[in-house]
Amino acid sequence: MTTPLTLPGICWPLQASTGHLAVTTQHITGHFRAGAGEDAIIVCDLLAAGKFRNGAARHWCRTHQCYWGTQADVADWQATRQMRCRQHASPMGYVLYPALFDPSQFHATTLRPGPDGLLQLRAKADDGGALLARDLAALAIDCRALPGLFPPDVVQLNITPPAAQAFTAALQAGTPLDCSDCARCGHPHLDLGSFALAPHRRHSCGHCGHDASHSATAIVSTPLWRLRQRYAQWF
Repeated sequence: MTTPLTLPGICWPLQASTGHLAVTTQHITGHFRAGAGEDAIIVCDLLAAGKFRNGAARHWCRTHQCYWGTQADVADWQATRQMRCRQHASPMGYVLYPALFDPSQFHATTLRPGPDGLLQLRAKADDGGALLARDLAALAIDCRALPGLFPPDVVQLNITPPAAQAFTAALQAGTPLDCSDCARCGHPHLDLGSFALAPHRRHSCGHCGHDASHSATAIVSTPLWRLRQRYAQWF
């Protein structure tokens, strides 16, 4: 396979129960066939995440949202000399050079999932009132325009199809929503799939892998809730 490229982009696992919307870098490294799709092979981003119950050291893969450190993982590392999680070859959704939206420069903004799965962004520019109308596979929100909403090292909030779909499904179902921050790293937690419809108190962090943060009450957690609290017309 050719050498992986490092490019500005957004990626997301196609099957995951937790996710990480808030990012500390706008770049992803992997193999891409086009500007967007669901067939990217993205390089693992592993960091130390404590230990398993048997005492073995474990790592968390931010890219694929799973732990590394089982006997099978160690055997693969010894055989290949590559430290990679079990999902390293799984195709992922992605968008390269995503649109970066600064909400402070617009008003009358609406953001909704469309029937075709794309995000429908509509807004009027503060400078002249020109209409911005875009249908996007994924959208990056510039966090410099959202002071106090997220930790300072969060540079953007990536709204991906699974996150938008999970949020709207929870809203429609009347599920208790809030945003739980990781007790270790402070990053906001994103529930996906079945977890986005089943309120719970214990949350695993998609950023650092810490799996023992607890919310005060049983909720479905998503950073999009904070966006909607500030911008009621979104979603």
